Amino acid sequence: MRQYLFQVPFSDQFFPPDGWWLPGYGAMLLLAFVIVVGWGCRRGLKVGVPAPKMQDMAMVLFVSGIVGARILYMIQYPDQFTDTSIPGLLLGFVSIWKGGLVVYGSVFGGFIGYLVFRRYVLKPMHINGWQLADVVAPLLAIGMAVGRIGCYLNGCCWGQVAVVECQPVPLGAAFGQFPLIPAHCRSQVCSPPGDKARLPQLHGLQTSTGFTLEPGEFSDPRQILVGEAGSDAEAAGLKPGDIITQVNGQPNTLIATIRGSSEALKQAAAIIPNATVANDVMQASFDTPKEFREARVKLSTQPLSFSVTDRLGEIIRDAPKGLTKLNLSVDRGGNALTIAYTPRTVTFFPTQIYETVSMLLLTFLLVSFQPFRRHDGQVMVLLMLGYAAHRFLNEAIRIEPTYALGLTLSQWISVLIFVSGLALEVFLRRTQPRLKRGLNPLGAAA
Repeated sequence: MRQYLFQVPFSDQFFPPDGWWLPGYGAMLLLAFVIVVGWGCRRGLKVGVPAPKMQDMAMVLFVSGIVGARILYMIQYPDQFTDTSIPGLLLGFVSIWKGGLVVYGSVFGGFIGYLVFRRYVLKPMHINGWQLADVVAPLLAIGMAVGRIGCYLNGCCWGQVAVVECQPVPLGAAFGQFPLIPAHCRSQVCSPPGDKARLPQLHGLQTSTGFTLEPGEFSDPRQILVGEAGSDAEAAGLKPGDIITQVNGQPNTLIATIRGSSEALKQAAAIIPNATVANDVMQASFDTPKEFREARVKLSTQPLSFSVTDRLGEIIRDAPKGLTKLNLSVDRGGNALTIAYTPRTVTFFPTQIYETVSMLLLTFLLVSFQPFRRHDGQVMVLLMLGYAAHRFLNEAIRIEPTYALGLTLSQWISVLIFVSGLALEVFLRRTQPRLKRGLNPLGAAA
């Protein structure tokens, strides 16, 4: 996984202080668009569509597909958009950088965009819509193949945890581990709908960093209590009893969250310097556990509740995308040590790579089948059947909300697409002229 590929040279002059980094997901979307447009311009000429018109259609389908993919994501994960006002929903819609998109949404959005483009551009040109569908089918498959590489780089759309027996299998483990900090520590919706868990801490499978810290108000929350056997933290040399003093060059201060009445928090603010209060919740930082304990004793007469963590916990919880490594300074029995490592997840099935491989094979099948089709539109039918079957099976090893009969939303849409493909084939057989037996190039006359 590599959410950001590299920093654009000299961009720190215009985007200080860190410059502009090229996101892997965006780069793969751009690459997919370039491949589809370049190949599509050549294929479109065979059915009478000039290259400029193919470029225009590609832009329309791309924009309408992104809109549809975002809308379906918002429908599938409504509790990620808590502000249901019109401005709040609009802001959530445009915040694509927070994730995410649903492929089937792009199919529906792109189809609507195509209908509009056909009505105002293609129909006056007397373009055969079913011949154009056979042109577009392989383009959609190759576009999805490249786009799923972007999902892999971004660390989204992962599969379920791979069982031990599957981990030695190629594509079962080698590609199935991800840096823990950027995406997998975020809240995700899991089955059943509404049940939230933090992945991959799902069902307690692993810790967020490879170790747990000392709990309790009067203990040192910076001290490692238990290390996770076989984790990257253990391999890097972290041991129980180590006290984490710095995280990525910043002091590992204690972060206290204090709750109580407005009057009690007012008394606390007079004792604790540099504290902030919002919605009857106070947050304060302390350099050492001793400072926190002293403040806690002074406030013992106030009706307040305390919870304390450290700066490391805040970084893990709100880690920005692209952050993968932890550089820790630890105190081990009075000796200062520096330890750097990348926390990695347990092994997941890399369903993104599975779809890339599947779509490359489907692209080859569509192009190979094209000369042997018996009527126009049959290549598109084959795409609908092939992708629906793949997605139904691939979805079975992903972690998604389930609905009726234990199927995910994408599985139900796969069933709909598959049935629609069969119905379309029956319709085309009855309405379209049969092509002659043998080789039928694009644009061949019936």
